[in-house]
Amino acid sequence: QESMTQELQEANMTRLYVEMELPLSKVLYEMEREGFRVDRDILKQLQTQFNDQSAQLAKEIYAETGETFNILSPKQLGEVLFEKLGLPTGRKNKSGFSTDADTLESLMDRHPAIPMIQEYRFITKLKSTFVDGLLNVVSAENDRVRTQFNQCVTATGRISSTEPNMQNIPVRTPQGREIRRAFIASDGNVLVDAD
Repeated sequence: QESMTQELQEANMTRLYVEMELPLSKVLYEMEREGFRVDRDILKQLQTQFNDQSAQLAKEIYAETGETFNILSPKQLGEVLFEKLGLPTGRKNKSGFSTDADTLESLMDRHPAIPMIQEYRFITKLKSTFVDGLLNVVSAENDRVRTQFNQCVTATGRISSTEPNMQNIPVRTPQGREIRRAFIASDGNVLVDAD
């Protein structure tokens, strides 16, 4: 501890540590302990909605490609797009053709299934990562999700959030805003989002 104190003094950061970082750690602890209240019903509705949307998109993709396959499998998707449909190939990787977002973006106007595939990926990721993920960690006793806030992880000095990552929930899409709607204030309080 002495060597760390000395390092802080040498870096002229003792005041920052004592006046900002230590008090902030107590605030973050309280936030972690309190958690965020979540409306389970909204998440369950979104789960059903995203399931229905992805099932409908899959039907449309299969109709457009003339093939039933695992849309989320890069190998199977590459075979359908590049071997069966003959679309121009991009990069190849060890498992076959690349079907990453950039590759699909470059093929956007080449086949009507491409925008549907991108939407399918987006909807299934939202559902599995955020809706299913949040439902798996919400407390049964008080409908709260508790995350871990990290003061020292990002290079920019921003606070980060893990398990679950509450800062990663999309806000620029209607579906992301619907997921955010599931976070509700405790009675007599309001939620404030600031950056």
